[in-house]
This record gives sequence, structure tokens and C-alpha cells, in this order.
Amino acid sequence: MFLRAIPMAFGAVSRDFNGMVRRAKRNAVLSGIAAVCFATAYVAGVVAAGAYLAPIFGPAMAALLIAAIMAVTGLVVVAVLSFLKHRDRKRKAHSQVAQRLTLAAAVSILPQLTKSKGLLVTAALGGLALLAAQTLGGEDRD
Repeated sequence: MFLRAIPMAFGAVSRDFNGMVRRAKRNAVLSGIAAVCFATAYVAGVVAAGAYLAPIFGPAMAALLIAAIMAVTGLVVVAVLSFLKHRDRKRKAHSQVAQRLTLAAAVSILPQLTKSKGLLVTAALGGLALLAAQTLGGEDRD
């Protein structure tokens, strides 16, 4: 019974994989178009800010003011990114501890499962399903 289900499972995984590749390609193209639009809007905004500030402060001071604002904004973004990376590292460490505990529990129960062939096959298939679920959906967790 389990042997008949394996080809169906592989077929479902390959269909899902093809759809995932198709969505990734579509998202990459649309993200590229959006990035070009945002970059154009950014450049136009900087030019407009310079044109607005030049009569007030002079061209050199307007350029320095815009550069200072951009530098501060960049530093804020780097600080936020550093904080998010630190938080993700802590989450990953906690997740790894939980996985190690789960693995230790599974290994401790393994001798009882090896006494029965049916339980051993069920445990093996469950382990494979868990591994597949973690590798396919492990990156989306927050």
C-alpha cells in the first residue's frame, strides 16, 4: 500500500516544484520592472529636491544637504537590517535547540519502534514527510 503511494507523492511534489519555478520567474520579472520604476522615481525625486533647494541654499550646499540626508537614511537602514539579522539569528538558534530536542526524543524511542516492522515503516515515512516539509517550507517561517 505504501509502495503505491510513493509515485503519487513524487508526482505531486514535481507538479508543485514546477509551479514554484514558474511563480519565481514571474515574480523576478515583475520585481525587476518595479525596481526600475522605483529607481527612476528616486532619481527624479533627488533631482527635484536639488532643484528646489538650490535657489534657497545655493547648488553646493543643496548637494551637501541631500548627501547628508541620504547618508543618515542609509545608516538608519543598515542599523535596522543589523537588528533584524540579530533577531533572526536568535530565532534560528532557538529553533535548532527545539529540533535537537525533537531528534533526541525520536532517537530515544527508536528501539521500541524497531521491534515492529509496521511501526518502523510508518516512522520512516513520517520522518521523510517531516524532512520534505522542512526543506520545502522552512524558509517562510517568521
